[in-house]
Amino acid sequence: MNDNQFYQFITEAVPANLNIHKYLMVTRNKLREHKRIAVSYSGGSDSDIMLDMIELVKHPDGCADIRYIFFNTGLEFDATLRYIKEMEQKYCISIEQIKPKKNIITACREYGIPFISKDTSDILSRLQRHSFNWNDTSEEATPEKYGQCKSALDWYFNRRPPSVSGISKYSIKQHRLLHEFILAYPPTFAISERCCDFTKKNVSKDYDKQFKPDLKIIGMRQAEGGRRVGSVKNCFTPAGISTIANYRPLWFWTDEDKRIYKEWRGIRYSDCYEIWGFTRTGCVGCPCSSKAVQDLRIAEPFEPNKVKAAFSLFGKSYEYREAYNAFKKAHRKSKSGGGKK
Repeated sequence: MNDNQFYQFITEAVPANLNIHKYLMVTRNKLREHKRIAVSYSGGSDSDIMLDMIELVKHPDGCADIRYIFFNTGLEFDATLRYIKEMEQKYCISIEQIKPKKNIITACREYGIPFISKDTSDILSRLQRHSFNWNDTSEEATPEKYGQCKSALDWYFNRRPPSVSGISKYSIKQHRLLHEFILAYPPTFAISERCCDFTKKNVSKDYDKQFKPDLKIIGMRQAEGGRRVGSVKNCFTPAGISTIANYRPLWFWTDEDKRIYKEWRGIRYSDCYEIWGFTRTGCVGCPCSSKAVQDLRIAEPFEPNKVKAAFSLFGKSYEYREAYNAFKKAHRKSKSGGGKK
């Protein structure tokens, strides 16, 4: 669409939704302001809408060099990989699949597997690397004893002062009874979040060095929460001395905004959503998801080999989380029963 056609389209054809109106226009402007654009596509629902928006509003002259990239961790659902091919055909684009030098299976076997979240996995991994005694008291666990591990020790013993909400964001208290659970049942397997570094973060940096984009577009939403969202404040982060500008067209979108856009554009998500009923996709069985085992059971009839691989790789983390959930449940029952006369 040329400019006149685009503004007529915005006025007459777009649903009466503030976020959809605004970010179709913002996205068109961002595409025109930059020359080399890298778009991270995951095969998930946010990525689908983001891709559709870009293809819908991009200028017909093709001013920008737009590259769609998918980081293949080495443990992806076949449904996702098939869907990527479908999207390439639908939009007449190429989605480059980038594989890491060290895939997720190798990274997990060498460094450890995630537990609960990336942040928690990172801290527990640091404590493990310093041969931490989980039964030490706060007074016994000094930085002198465990080396350069002060921040992890502060997290484990809740040493930092509480925030306005009453609990420090950097504290084990974020996870109810986790400290008590670890005291009773210390982890017997290596925990680490580094699989994501090797399969996505490092690979992304390498790609940036090769392609040299002046803008990166990412399908992040504020409503998602999680580690990535914590440091982001807006839909656009300008370039810094050593950083690339980042644009997040769906940053302020709600689930309702997505639903309206999906119905308007007639978008069909991958089988993971449309048939299996998933609400989010990613690495097969990632232990950072509280629904990992539940989702794997749903996917098992469709992709038994991938599910088997996930249980083989992450099984100890699933079992440890199940034990942690049982520990919390038993504590609730004990507390409830103790109050009865």
